[in-house]
Amino acid sequence: MDDPKLEDSKPSTPTLELDRVSFRGTGEAALWMRSFSGRLQAGELAEVRLSRHQQSRDLVSALLGLYDLESGVVRIHGHDWSGGDYAQHFRLRSRVGRVFFGSAWVNNMTVADNLLLPMLHHGVPEADAEHRIDEWTDQLAGRQARLVQRAMQRRPASVEPSMLQICQLIRAVCNDPTLLILERPIQYLADTVYEAFLSTIDRMRSRGVSVLCFRSNQNEPSLSFREPVIRWQLSGNALISGEDATS
Repeated sequence: MDDPKLEDSKPSTPTLELDRVSFRGTGEAALWMRSFSGRLQAGELAEVRLSRHQQSRDLVSALLGLYDLESGVVRIHGHDWSGGDYAQHFRLRSRVGRVFFGSAWVNNMTVADNLLLPMLHHGVPEADAEHRIDEWTDQLAGRQARLVQRAMQRRPASVEPSMLQICQLIRAVCNDPTLLILERPIQYLADTVYEAFLSTIDRMRSRGVSVLCFRSNQNEPSLSFREPVIRWQLSGNALISGEDATS
């Protein structure tokens, strides 16, 4: 019998694997899958190009075991969401960083507390968590780091969208994920931060982090990830192929 401990996953095991998954989100613009299969190995990046109105949020939540699938299996490091081993599910989610499309903040807390909360929830000591936030703020915000740090002391509703998007990126990467899921990551992001964002993704991939990015078909000429990029194809709102890789 396989040992369920995450740290015992074999190096060849895909970071993310979708095996004949069928799922339909709520709303006319929600993405869905019908017997979709695809996988991401360590360091690989898959990209899904969305139209302006398409929504990935329900689908991504399903990949993280938060919604039931119609059929099929989603595995992270070889482990799926079935059964009652909730401690394992908790560990799986601790290894995933996510940039949400739309609001995903606790509005009665400061942005800084929103960033700390997930790490504290997963057992990172507060001093270490604060140090990680400072390091990633410097890397992602660059010359705007002090402005971002000041913005973190306010509640999300009072923070300008471009600053809030940088904070979204910081929150996604500061818990040292092995899988990074990005939903329209540069929405509202200032052009001056694009280069730092792309460099961060490149460095993370070089360390073995897998990336799944849902991005817009329009208005993102500067967002060009380092090849190879796997392109998961859509037909309408349905994911239909996970095998098209460009070298």
